[in-house]
Amino acid sequence: MVGEAPKEKKYLLVALPHTSNWDFFYCWLAVRVLDIQVKIFAKSSYFVFPINLLCKLLGVLPVNREERTNFVEGVATLFDHYDELSLLIAPEGTRSYRSTLKSGYYYIARAAKVPIVVAGPNYRDKTFTVTAPRAPMATFEEDQAQVIAFGETQSGLRSASKPNK
Repeated sequence: MVGEAPKEKKYLLVALPHTSNWDFFYCWLAVRVLDIQVKIFAKSSYFVFPINLLCKLLGVLPVNREERTNFVEGVATLFDHYDELSLLIAPEGTRSYRSTLKSGYYYIARAAKVPIVVAGPNYRDKTFTVTAPRAPMATFEEDQAQVIAFGETQSGLRSASKPNK
């Protein structure tokens, strides 16, 4: 483990790189080691029996990616209903390489007025890094650049044998 669990009671945990379904398992182990009680978002297509039971047990919440649902506003209001809440989002939105991120994490953090904590695995050196909480940057482009810069220091499972760019 590199870094430590945030002391804040509410924050958005932005996780990357997301290169494999195994990332969920390793990230889940890392948040357990850090004793972070986190809610995670996953595609609603995972919520079929019996996988839905496992999702519920693990604190996974469904996201309908097929239609517009005011997701950002809905998630931001969740923070109003809890005294403590950490939500995990993988902003790449896919397990394939993307040069940009989905912007939802940024707008959720701004709307909910919560800090962003960036975290992720580095399979090459077998570490899991958690950064210090920080406020969202002034623009999504600036924030995205900072999150991508972090991601470039990590190595996903599929790229663990390849050098970083």
